[in-house]
Amino acid sequence: MKSALKVTLAAVVLLAPSCGTLKQKIRGPVDAVVTLPSSTPGQLEQCIVSASPNSHAEAGVRALRAGDWELAKTGFSQALVDDSHDHASHYGKGLAYELSGDLPMALACYEIAVRFSPAQPNPDYAAAIERVKAKLTRG
Repeated sequence: MKSALKVTLAAVVLLAPSCGTLKQKIRGPVDAVVTLPSSTPGQLEQCIVSASPNSHAEAGVRALRAGDWELAKTGFSQALVDDSHDHASHYGKGLAYELSGDLPMALACYEIAVRFSPAQPNPDYAAAIERVKAKLTRG
């Protein structure tokens, strides 16, 4: 199973929240695929989480994969002690907060991930912000 997640190219089917249609995203090496509720009630969305080159971030991704949100938050938090500008760890920590139901903290983490990301930010970060804002608006 572990080796199946570490592939060179991965195709992941995602539900497009706005129209309910399927779209395909292709990414590079994948560390974990996490499924969470979409901003559209009754739909699920899959997010790709890649660890930064940090053993704590890798532990955070492994914890996400195992469904241990608290351990994931700890791993990503420790990775951020080493590098507070690690946008991938801010995103992973945001996913852990979102999955554990703490949407305000998830939103804060996603916004930091965007702020620290390179000139071409990961489009998943912006999608995560919109997803959480929609969930917060819905109440």
